[in-house]
Amino acid sequence: MKLSIKKKIVLPLLFLMVIPIIALSILTYWNHHKMINYYTQTEANNELHHLLVLLNEIEKTDSTKEFIVNFVKELNKKNLFIIEDDYFIYNSIPNKNIDANKILNTIQNSNNLSDRYILNYRVYHQWNWKIGVLIDKNEIPYQTFRINSNTFLLITLFVLFSLQAIILITDHISKPIGILLKGYNDIISGNFQNEIDIKRKDELGLLGNAFNDMKNTIAYRTNKFIQMKNFNDDILRSISTGIITTNIDGKVIKYNQAAVFMIEKEIQSKEQNIGMIKVLLRQIMSTLQTEETINRVENFHSKEKGNTIYLDITTSLMKNSKGENIGVICSFNDISNRKRIEDKIDRIDRLASLGEVTAGLAHEIRNPLSGMKMSTQVLKNRLSKYLNETDTKLFDANINEIDRLNRLITDLLDFAKPHLPKFQIVNIYEILEHALQFSNKIISEKNITVLKEEKNRYALAYFDKGQLAQIFLNIIGNAVKAMSQEGTLIISISKEKFITKEYILVVFEDNGCGIEKEHISKIFDPFYTTYESGTGLGLSVVHKLMTANHGEIEVESQVNIGTKFKLSIPIYKGENHEEKSINY
Repeated sequence: MKLSIKKKIVLPLLFLMVIPIIALSILTYWNHHKMINYYTQTEANNELHHLLVLLNEIEKTDSTKEFIVNFVKELNKKNLFIIEDDYFIYNSIPNKNIDANKILNTIQNSNNLSDRYILNYRVYHQWNWKIGVLIDKNEIPYQTFRINSNTFLLITLFVLFSLQAIILITDHISKPIGILLKGYNDIISGNFQNEIDIKRKDELGLLGNAFNDMKNTIAYRTNKFIQMKNFNDDILRSISTGIITTNIDGKVIKYNQAAVFMIEKEIQSKEQNIGMIKVLLRQIMSTLQTEETINRVENFHSKEKGNTIYLDITTSLMKNSKGENIGVICSFNDISNRKRIEDKIDRIDRLASLGEVTAGLAHEIRNPLSGMKMSTQVLKNRLSKYLNETDTKLFDANINEIDRLNRLITDLLDFAKPHLPKFQIVNIYEILEHALQFSNKIISEKNITVLKEEKNRYALAYFDKGQLAQIFLNIIGNAVKAMSQEGTLIISISKEKFITKEYILVVFEDNGCGIEKEHISKIFDPFYTTYESGTGLGLSVVHKLMTANHGEIEVESQVNIGTKFKLSIPIYKGENHEEKSINY
């Protein structure tokens, strides 16, 4: 953290003042410590000397010995001891761990008792006494501090007084600078309300007034800039078109929420596909290289959803007020829904045109086929006794092919002729159960497992009953064909709502071979099939029947994973039947 100017003034001055005082205090304390240590030892030696003088001048009797011991006790001297032979006859040493033997060993070996004590002693040979004093070094600092306590108090008061004086002086200098710094922080944080008030007539006062003028100018221009920025942000946030801007090197510098939303939808898939970002950046770099506006429609296959995403992408150079190129602006829009609607319209138009042609051709072909079959049968009957086995098989094969063509013509007529639905209230679960019963044979042959997810056991729709059954049969049949032995078909029925439109969603999901990406858009076209024996009209009829009944059909598929057909069926909005139940 940076020091304020006040601290930068106070701390050096305080340092210059305190260091000499501390050094002087330490020197004084050390000198007093040495003096007290010296005087303490001198005093101990004097006391021992006086005691020996007394012993030498008195008569040597047992009563005299007792008198001397009592005399020493009355002196009440700390750390004083008398040892006779090898035991204490008097001991005032506080440390009970020090016994007579330790002291005698120290005297005999002429070494130190410990680092803590200084031993002073005298020997009185007449009675074999060792009289001594132990000086405790740890008590000397306390004595020194006690003696110099008044000096230390005066030094402390002087330091505090000097510090207060330094603070008052520096406060007068630093306070205006602090006011200017606070004004600067207000500007940085966007607060332009507080005025800088420095009541001085010197240079700092003039600087405060200039600072106020500068702050007012910045506030006015900042408000203008914020208004313009908010207006631009509102535009970018509100439009549904994705916007990305880059610098002259192609590095992204800004983007709006719509761009983030569309890109995140792509990159959050299970496969982490970032193909959309690559395409956008590639087109941006093309614009930087060619310096031309580029408009393209790109498509991306979503592996997770199994459908195709279409983007209308436009990139153009971005210029500043001087006309210089400063980057690229890229706008892109998701036109997938529009593309699907266009495809549906195109498919309906093609189916309508094809239906008219097919109806005419079917009628023209069916009559000759009937004549050909009848003539073949007559010839076979007339020549039966002349025909060998090979010839008979040829006649039978010819008749079977005519029957197959006739069935194809019948399917064509079913596809081409108007299917006017007879709308009625139908129970989707009931129709589905009947369709599964009719398909039971082909399901059993492949040992297919059918799982039904029933979120609502009673779903009423407004639909042609027969046509709904035909739709279910065709989709179930296609699913079974697509699966190998012991496959799984999952059927779910649920009520959904899109904005104000309610419908019943029926989903058929198999784990079959799936459909190639390039083939998905063709599966509802007439005569398109991947099976050798198929006519390619089943799903075309399903699409036509769904459209006629105001429903919708969508398909999602992944190769070697499976296919999912979604049927959106108009819901019946009559009386409420949701609490009822149906027994199958």
